[in-house]
Amino acid sequence: MKVFKFDTKRIVLLGLLTAIIAIFSFTPIGSIPIGPLVITLNIIPIAIAAITMGPIGGLIIGIVFGLFSFLQCFGIGVPSAMGAATLEISPTLTFIQRVVPRALDGLLVGFIFSALSRIKSKKAMSIISGIISGIVLIGLFLSVMLLICHDKNGKYNMSEGMYNFITSGIPVALTLIAVFAVGFGVMFWFVNKKNMSNVQLSFGISGFSAAILNTIFFMGALVLIFNHTAAGLDNKYTITVKNGVIAEITNNSGDHVDFASDRVHAQIGNDIILTIGTPSAAVPLLTDSDATKFVFSSKKLKGATFNGKEISEKTLKFKEPNADFRDLSDGEYTLKVYKKFNYVDKLRSGKSILLFIITAVGINALFEMVISTLFTTLICTALFKAKFIKATEQQ
Repeated sequence: MKVFKFDTKRIVLLGLLTAIIAIFSFTPIGSIPIGPLVITLNIIPIAIAAITMGPIGGLIIGIVFGLFSFLQCFGIGVPSAMGAATLEISPTLTFIQRVVPRALDGLLVGFIFSALSRIKSKKAMSIISGIISGIVLIGLFLSVMLLICHDKNGKYNMSEGMYNFITSGIPVALTLIAVFAVGFGVMFWFVNKKNMSNVQLSFGISGFSAAILNTIFFMGALVLIFNHTAAGLDNKYTITVKNGVIAEITNNSGDHVDFASDRVHAQIGNDIILTIGTPSAAVPLLTDSDATKFVFSSKKLKGATFNGKEISEKTLKFKEPNADFRDLSDGEYTLKVYKKFNYVDKLRSGKSILLFIITAVGINALFEMVISTLFTTLICTALFKAKFIKATEQQ
């Protein structure tokens, strides 16, 4: 590998790609949220950096993407629900899970493009392209099937027929082989029919690699790092106080939570009994809460009392599951409940690890693969013609 030099062209290109990642990260342009995951366009600058500047360039832009992704965990730019959850468990582990996979992605894509640019055989490149097409078509097939056969009351949110098909063994294997063969055949024919050059195919394959490696590394890091029991944010409640009594309680999903008819106390799950005044009857004590700690906050919290003691800050942390607040001003208050749990187990909701990854990231990964492949090919072809990219093959 040649020594990476920070010449004028590379510095300008690094600055431009960093600016694009910033725009994609801080505005909705580059992020399409789907549940806790996000379809991101930031893999395209990684692929472009790896192709134009080699493995080190890809590594640098990968790190930049990872850093912006980490900032999104704090709600800076387009917020990440998954990032916010893992941040509550461990900021250090979240930083590793956000940055390292993206850095490795850029580094490896640089090596992949370098290897591809040395292949002179059109047949070999056609075969590689066909394999990738077959993989994408399998992803599309499974995603469409899971979408059509979705059943929120079924096992793993699948209809009974879809579940039986997925777990059928040989029948599903033969079906996926047939789907792969169709994808392979169509792409092999298309590449030769359109007489695409090896350098264009290298761009497309590198763009695809950036997307699929990002998914593999990111989800792999999530499973490896957070697949253990740790204290984290289990739920967040918004409590509205009006005229000195509880007017409304909603959880993190926006669902309403019931409270006592006297409107001065509420038992939230089996986690905490919250009192904000004098109840009409004796309130039983909660002794078997699973929560490890609570955080109660509001700009209007200062000056109120908690279990007989005056509150001097806007945020109060406590462990007692029986919380007696008095003199709360009207307004909204946030209650965070922390518990010990396995975050990956909570996400997959009983699914096997493999099935969780397929159902959780299938649509996201598919879109990222297609978008990254197309845009990387188009952009890098233009850069190649402008002689920003050197390749062993000349068009």
